[in-house]
Amino acid sequence: MRSEGKFYDDQNFPRGFNRSGVFTINEATLLENYGRTMSGLANGTMVPATDSEAQFLAEVRGETEASSNFAKCWLKYVYKTTNKVKSYTLCASQRKPANSYDDDNESDVSSDDLDY
Repeated sequence: MRSEGKFYDDQNFPRGFNRSGVFTINEATLLENYGRTMSGLANGTMVPATDSEAQFLAEVRGETEASSNFAKCWLKYVYKTTNKVKSYTLCASQRKPANSYDDDNESDVSSDDLDY
């Protein structure tokens, strides 16, 4: 696979592929170094020049099973950029604000209980 320069996706990964937490180090390196070529082949603006590029194109189109690291990495990138899954956290804080008082505790204390 030929390299057409560094590939960046500042819209989806503004801190870079390495720091996104989505890709492994090897996948981030593949995307950075060969992402322009993979993008061009996948969207049809580039024509495959080698057998490995033709194999990549067939794997990305679904004509053959994705077995190369390039195709697996590109398919993962496409999945992560097109399928935005919203995650929700179900939690509630059990803490009470520092200035809140329980009514139960106030009624338990009387002026007789206080030592002066």
